[in-house]
This record gives sequence, C-alpha cells and structure tokens, in this order.
Amino acid sequence: MKKLLWITLLLTLVLTVVACVNSPDAPQSGTAEGMTTDLSADTSTEAPTDASTEDSTEGVTEAPTEAPVDPKVQNAPLISSEDFMNPANEFRALNIEHGYPGGSIADRVQQLKDLGFGGVATNDPFTPNYLRSEESLARFNEFVQTLHAQGLRVWLYDEHGYPSGSAGDLTCEGHPEYEAVRLTQITVKGSGSAQQTVAVPDAFVKVECASLETNGSYRALEVTVEGGQMTFKGTDGDWVAYIYCATKYNLGFEWNNSYPNILNRDAVARFIEVTFDTYEGAVENFSEVIEAVFDDEAQLLAVHHIVPAGLTNPVLPYDYDIFDTFEKKFGYDLRPLLPLVYNSDSDEAIRLRAHFYAHIGDLVSENFFGQVQAWCKAHGITLSGHLLLEEQMMYHVPVYGNYIQCAQNMGFPGFDVLSPRPKAYMDSISTGGKYASSSAWLTGQRRVMVEIAPAADPDEFATNHLDYALGSMTFAYFDGGNQITSYYGQASADYATGKAFNEYVGRMGSITVDALNKTGIAIYYSVDTVAGKYISPENQYTYNPSSAARACDETVNSIVKSLRESARDYVFLDSVSLQRGTAEGGALKVGDFTFRTIIVPKATVMRIEDMRMLDTLISQGCEVIFVGEMPSLAFHETDQAELEELSERHKDGLVKKFSRSAREVSVRFDLTVESKQTVYVSPYEKNGATFFFLANAAPKTATMTFTYEGAVGYRLYDPVTGEITEIAADAVWEMPSYRALFVQPLLAE
Repeated sequence: MKKLLWITLLLTLVLTVVACVNSPDAPQSGTAEGMTTDLSADTSTEAPTDASTEDSTEGVTEAPTEAPVDPKVQNAPLISSEDFMNPANEFRALNIEHGYPGGSIADRVQQLKDLGFGGVATNDPFTPNYLRSEESLARFNEFVQTLHAQGLRVWLYDEHGYPSGSAGDLTCEGHPEYEAVRLTQITVKGSGSAQQTVAVPDAFVKVECASLETNGSYRALEVTVEGGQMTFKGTDGDWVAYIYCATKYNLGFEWNNSYPNILNRDAVARFIEVTFDTYEGAVENFSEVIEAVFDDEAQLLAVHHIVPAGLTNPVLPYDYDIFDTFEKKFGYDLRPLLPLVYNSDSDEAIRLRAHFYAHIGDLVSENFFGQVQAWCKAHGITLSGHLLLEEQMMYHVPVYGNYIQCAQNMGFPGFDVLSPRPKAYMDSISTGGKYASSSAWLTGQRRVMVEIAPAADPDEFATNHLDYALGSMTFAYFDGGNQITSYYGQASADYATGKAFNEYVGRMGSITVDALNKTGIAIYYSVDTVAGKYISPENQYTYNPSSAARACDETVNSIVKSLRESARDYVFLDSVSLQRGTAEGGALKVGDFTFRTIIVPKATVMRIEDMRMLDTLISQGCEVIFVGEMPSLAFHETDQAELEELSERHKDGLVKKFSRSAREVSVRFDLTVESKQTVYVSPYEKNGATFFFLANAAPKTATMTFTYEGAVGYRLYDPVTGEITEIAADAVWEMPSYRALFVQPLLAE
C-alpha cells in the first residue's frame, strides 16, 4: 500500500516544487570567516543544548581516531573537485520504477539521466500476467538493456506489490503447505471434569498440542476435533486449558492474496524459482546488467501492522516442524512449556522465549535471507533491500527473531525512511539506520541501502519536500546509508528537484562509500533480553508490545540521544561479532573497528560467552558500562552460577540512569567542534586519511570552529554546493540547518 503513495505526491507536484525550490529555508552554502550573516540573530532564541549546559566546557562537542603519522597521506584530497561536483552514477539514487515505460523506452531512460538518477530498481509490471508473459518479459529486457547501455545501474524489485515473498501469489500457487501459518493459543477457563467444547479458530489447520493447568501445574491435554469443534475433558476444581492450533494467516495482505512462510526452506526455494530464475532466463547477460535485488520487508506474520479489531488470541511464529528443529538445537521439547512462553514473566519463561526467538532468528536468517543471497551470489549479483521495522528490537523479535543476524545475510543491508522530515527522522528512525549500517560494517560490507518513501504525512512533506528530503538524507547518510532507492515522486518528475536531490546524495556517497567508520564506541545488541521479555499481544498488533519488551529500546534510545548530543558516534554490536572479536590493548577489535567503550543496555539475559568476553575486556582496561541493570539470567541454565559471579564482580560498572551528557563515556574524538548548535560528529578514514562527517542537527544555521591537534587548516567538502574549500585553522564556518559537511584536518608537511 505504501508503494502507491508516490502517485499522490506526483499529483501535487505542480503546486509544491516551485514553492520548495524558492523557499527561504532552502539550503544555502557555507562561507568562511568574513561572512555577513547576523550571528546574534541566529542564536538569540535558541536555548543551549544539554551538552553545553551539562559538560564542563560550554558549547564544545568533541568527536576516537588517531591522527595519521604521515602528513602527505593525511593531506591528500579524499576526492577530486570534478568527481565531487559531479558524482558518478554509482553514488546517485536509484529511482523505483514498477514496470517499463508505456511509451518510448529511450525517452524515459534519457529523462532519468537528465533528472540525475544513477539507475533504477524495477520489475516486470504488476499485472495478472506478472512473470508469465513472454511479451512482457521481452519488453522488460529491452528496458534494462537500454538502461545498462546508457550507463545506468539496474536493480530488480523482487515482488508483485508488497511485501516480498508472494511473487504475485505464484509462490503458494498449488502449494498450500507453503502458506504462512502461526501457532494460535486458545484459552478456556472452567471448573469440574465435564466435557468441554469450543469452536476451532479461523483458518484452522490442526491442533499441535494442549495443556491443562491446575494450581500452577500443567499436564498434557487430549483434544479431539470434529465438525469444526474442539472437545476435551476438564478436571476437578478450577482449571485453565491452553490449546495450541496451527492456523493460516488470513488477516489480509497489503497486496496479494497469499503469503509464504519464510521459516520454510522449501517455500523460499519456490519463491526463488518463480522470481529469480524467471528473471535470469529473461534478461540477457544477467549478471552484467543486474547489480542487485531489492527485497522489500519479507516478514513473519506472527504479528502484523494491519489487523482487524477484536482479536484476542496471541500467536507465535510457526512451521510444521518447528518443535522438532527446536528440540534438535536446544535438547528439550518446548510443547509442554508453551503456557509459559505465551503467558508468564518468570525467569524460566524469559529463558524459554529467548531460546525460541533465537531459533526463529536462525531459521529466517538461513532459510530466507541466506538462501536468497546464496542464489544472488551464485548468479553474480547481491541481495539488498530492507527488513520491516528496523528501528527497535521490540519489532525485531516477532517479525524475524534477530535483525542483525538476518541483515548480515544480505549483501547490502538497508532501511527505509517513510517520514522524510529531519525532525521525524531524528526522533524515530535513526536507530534503524544504525542497525542496518552496523550489520554491514561489522562484516566488512560497505554499501547500505536507504529507501526514501514519503508515505507518512505526505501532505506535510509536500509543503517543503526538497528541503525535507535533503535534511532527512543528511541523517540517513550520517547513520551509515549510502545508496538511495527512491519513491520521492517530485524528484522523478521535476528536473530541478531531481538534480538537486541526486547531486546532494551522490556527493555524500562519493565521500562515504569505501570509507571506514572509526568510532570507538559500541552499544551491545540486547536482543536476547527483548526476546525473553516479549510476550505476544493478544490483539496480534505489531505496535502493541508489553512495557517490559519496550524498556530495553527506551534505554537504547536515551543512550543514543546522549551520545549524539555530545558529538559521539556508535555502532551496534551483536553477540556473534563480540565473540568473533579479540581483546587487545584494552579494546575489542572486530573487523575494522577498535572499540574502547562498550555500553550494555538493560541486558537481563546474556550468553555466558558474551559475559566472559566482557570480563576479559574489563580486566584489560576496556571501558564496559552496564546501563539499567547487570545481566542476571544466563541464556543457558547451566551457566547461571558463572554469570551471577561475573555480574557481581563487575557491578561497579553499573549505571542505573545514563546521563544525558554521556559523561560516563571516556572516549572522545580527535576533532572538537565548537558551536552553540547541536552538531553530530562521526570519525572516518579513507585512503589512510582521517576525516569527520558533520551533520547540523539544529533547526538553525550552525556557526562553527574546529580544533584538531597539529592541524594547520581544514579541507571542507560541502555536498550542497559541491565545493571543496580550504580554510585556516582558526576560521569560522557556517553549516545550514539539517545539512552535512565533511571536514579533513590538514597537517604541516
């Protein structure tokens, strides 16, 4: 449904583009010392930020990177003036085109070039003959061949509509066993041993198991099914019966009539066959023409974001062999314990849920993302796109089990920006970008996709769309995105808008692609804790998790806010990456990162291997900050005593309330940015040279000076104007509201 909203934006284009381009809030270029801006007017109405009032140095934000020893390496330009002013197509946005042009293919390809796009993400048109018409596929091949011949890049959008997996109902056609199923809990309360009868739930497939609870103890319950009724016998006294039924998902889809179970390897293999094998057979020189696949929010359907009112039965992700594969992995049968998984907040129940959703994460990662990426790699392309609701762990758990694990089985992980206004991005989307980029960076991937889709508040967006789009992309790139796929309708129809948008994101990409983020701060991915505390909501609504499940995300959000406002960047660190790292010199080394500070937010549940690594790091002098609570529940019960001993040993590292000024974090970056406005700072390295990504997070122009030990000046790369400017060490610079700037310190040679 969100995929159609760009059409509405196109209808308002004539009224909005002129107003936006001529807006007094449109981006202005920065100027060096001697500028005529009225600085007193700029700052008089803005209260000091928290960082300036709480930190010991007022108005100073500091950003860990060691200055290169060789000044010649440090002073070498990051990019040529020509390449920065006119970024290559590999850094520009890809316009999402759901089908080939109805008119001249050559004319549309030329129009895309004139609009400044670097290529398209496209598909066979959404018709009843999707992927079945030889004539349509031939026309599609003509389109992508023309794009490729003209130097434009081509990605495949892998679905008929949304979300990915259905292939316009082709995946499940003739295969009802592939359709999405859930495990639905039916609860019946009663008293006495009389026979009980209850109707089977909607979309009923079978009874998986059942339990009868009396006085806090559980026993297996036999249930028979006949004529649409489930029958069982009660027992003396008061009791509660829990009947667990496999039911097909029947709550309606955004687009298609069926959806596969992405836990099921055979179902995913069928999706690959009807989709990718068909495209590979239709597109000449497939691996030369097609670069990547855009997969759009493939998801489990244990909860959903569009559900009818009145639902009262909680559900879990399910496949027909889920309990067999679970027992093979964990060594016990989960079925007799399901009442705890659904209903209890005991330590035993928390551990059971942590196990269950860890297993779900394994299956989704391997069977869907892993299997699709394996096909892509075998055919010379890569898997990109994004998962549903990257922003918070409380969504990661029910929708795919473990976000980072799934995203790391993609070639280019990504995230979407549905409310492309800077403040909306900073308030609610930022962590989604960081989860995506962290997944990529920790495994050495350098491309991170960003989908801009003005689906939320489209009328508000249309009032000032270019300014909003550039501002939101500033922070999307600051969080690690560097490849746009676009539903930004105005940019695909108006030349001035398209040119401004594509040049801005292209310039940011030309600097950040292949650059290494060098932050020394990691935030531990406490997904096992969120999984353990996640109790499936009775109304099956994605956005209705319990307060216990929300608590960890709320802690993470406060940590991120405080780090950003004190000019520190961070990376999310998952359990696998933590264990893959090595403890050296008081730091954790993982891939290209050296983490000297690790923040552990509200981690009730922890794997003993993670706690052992943190213990080693602490003993070597690494700064480990536990926020909210110490780990208290071992992932495996056999490790409980050891976890408790290690937690007691390091309880002095506990911070119950994380300070907004982040003063507990000792890591500082080598660049100091002095400004009365909030300026985000992130350190990078490219070709051996250190530079810093700055983003003005204030609604006003930021007037700045820089300090970097040994710097005799700075080279500034302005993605708004495309200008590269060298300034003196004591010069003043202005950066427009919600815009980016790249700062390269220059040393004496």
